[in-house]
Amino acid sequence: MGNGKQDIAEKINQELEDIRFHGADKVISRTFPKSGRERLASLWNKEIEIRATVIGYVSASVFVLVIGIYLWKDPVMKPAPSVSLQAGTELLEVGGSIYWKDQYERMVARLEDSDQD
Repeated sequence: MGNGKQDIAEKINQELEDIRFHGADKVISRTFPKSGRERLASLWNKEIEIRATVIGYVSASVFVLVIGIYLWKDPVMKPAPSVSLQAGTELLEVGGSIYWKDQYERMVARLEDSDQD
């Protein structure tokens, strides 16, 4: 059996003896960098494989978290300006607008005073 492997190896060597690879030094220097610059270049030359299922799970998880945080968060409501209601105050509708009765009477009195001058 060992003799068969040797025969195959010799046959392959005969067929490939005309083919020479001249870039061996370049490939070795890229795979085993020596300087800091070469190491940095080899770091950027790495391939990363990420499965599509992992990307799907991560993006779905982020989506659910963002929606959950958005829904969980209490809406910010500004308090309405407080209107002090006095006893006996009424609303009046004049000319399609609504006024407090006491304020309306004061404005009418002020306008009447200015008209008399």
